Amino acid sequence: MALTHANNTQKASEPVKASAHIRVILALALSGLAELASLFFIQPLLPTLAVEYNVPVSQVSIILSAETALLAIGLLFTGTLSDHYGRKRLIIVSLLLGGILTLLCPLVESWAMLVALRAVIGLALSGIAAAATAYISEEVAPVAAGIVTGYFVFGNSMGGMSGRIVASQLIDHVSINVIFYGFAVSLIAVAILVKFLLPESKNFTPTQNLNVMRMVKGAAAHFKNKNLALAFVISFIIFGAFTSLYNYLAFFLKGEPFHISPANAGLLSFSFALSFFTAPQAGRLSAKYGAMKVLRVLFLIMAFGMLLTLTSNVVTFIVGAVIFTGCFFGCHSIGLSWVSKNATHARGQAVALYLFFYYMGGSVIGFINGFVFHSMGWLGMTGFILALLGVGVVVATYLASGNKPVLVPAQSAE
Repeated sequence: MALTHANNTQKASEPVKASAHIRVILALALSGLAELASLFFIQPLLPTLAVEYNVPVSQVSIILSAETALLAIGLLFTGTLSDHYGRKRLIIVSLLLGGILTLLCPLVESWAMLVALRAVIGLALSGIAAAATAYISEEVAPVAAGIVTGYFVFGNSMGGMSGRIVASQLIDHVSINVIFYGFAVSLIAVAILVKFLLPESKNFTPTQNLNVMRMVKGAAAHFKNKNLALAFVISFIIFGAFTSLYNYLAFFLKGEPFHISPANAGLLSFSFALSFFTAPQAGRLSAKYGAMKVLRVLFLIMAFGMLLTLTSNVVTFIVGAVIFTGCFFGCHSIGLSWVSKNATHARGQAVALYLFFYYMGGSVIGFINGFVFHSMGWLGMTGFILALLGVGVVVATYLASGNKPVLVPAQSAE
């Protein structure tokens, strides 16, 4: 087995000191922030890109689908790479590569080349999430791992929020090229910070080689684990539903009856800040009541939030979108922790598979909903998202019935 689980030995179960927790949280949260900001600042710029490159509205989201698809594909390999080369090293290399490639974006003139380069950037950044989650499961005490994972998800959400907000507010004042340069510098700066801030792994045991057949067999074994295979289905649903909402939110709010500019619509991303509370709190509630029971409730609340967006009242629409967004981050935090906990071997690879299906959900469902939105409007897309959430409720209910949790106090990360 490639990894030493934190529960398996006395050495691995030794709690990390509070100061080390702080360094881990800061380093990994900043990594997730830089990654997601650099990937999704494109999202609020889709209306502008559609005009500048003369791309149909139903197809402009291909640039995000390409990013997330290559990010997902990369995760099939980067999880295994982190099992061999180490978590910290892969995080740093991914950040540096992403920054260097983003510096090349202003040199690209055609739409096809821009899409291709953004896809490669997605591939380069794919090493961060799987390595970070595996690092937490190895280096952080089990009682605190879910909470620390929640703060990593919070960093991701802050990245998604800051990237979208900064880009939406800058586009009326500077060129897209300036925005590219800014996010490139942020990736490189965070790589340097992680080098000095993140503690070296103490419980990591590297795989001996990168045998391809062993990698394939190891991945196949994860699918034989019911708890993991169904978690992959959940991950596909989670990000697919979320991406669909935010890909077309600016287009919808620009029209009747709202007439809200893309810049102002981008301010809805401030709701991502809720992840500071919802992601860690989801970890605490999962430890107390059971992960799948909490996930099921979150899916139902997301469905309620989505129904509220069918209103013509802007305040009610915003409330619905905020509810949906806050619960999304709680769902993702639970999913990551669940996979780390239930993997029986090669935890980095297991988390990578979870994230593969997570980002493929964003890529595939997000792209499909472009055509749904174009032909059936917001009502049709809402119906599609509600159906997906319904499937999520069924899967979570099934997993909850087969996994009786060991209830523990919802402790803090100390």
